[in-house]
Amino acid sequence: MKKIISLMCLSIFVNSCAWLDESEHQKIIGQYEIGWNDLESNRAITKKIENSESSYNIIIDSYVFAVGHNESFIVAKQHQSFNEETNYYLIDIEKNKEDNSKGIYGPLNEVEFEKMKTKFNIKSLKFDLIFADKPDK
Repeated sequence: MKKIISLMCLSIFVNSCAWLDESEHQKIIGQYEIGWNDLESNRAITKKIENSESSYNIIIDSYVFAVGHNESFIVAKQHQSFNEETNYYLIDIEKNKEDNSKGIYGPLNEVEFEKMKTKFNIKSLKFDLIFADKPDK
């Protein structure tokens, strides 16, 4: 009986290697993080779900490679896996507070992005979290 229990425990231990998965997460501001699980190419902007210990909503999908922020806005650059074109995003933190689908502007090209920054009077906001523009697999 001891052998069976030991084998079952060993099997569970070996098969549940989620603790071996690599990940990296960095706080942007408030409930927002940039990070990835399993593969660096999964780097995305996420927002913590209220009243949850470890659950997040994806706000901007992978691959996000540059982020900037101030108290009111988050800006991001993204390459989607199927093309090399750079997409730009702007997140209005106040509008996104209650509903994760509101206050997100993008994907935008660079000209549209600069117009949005001017519209919201955030011309001086710079990208300060910068990662490789092509992820290591």
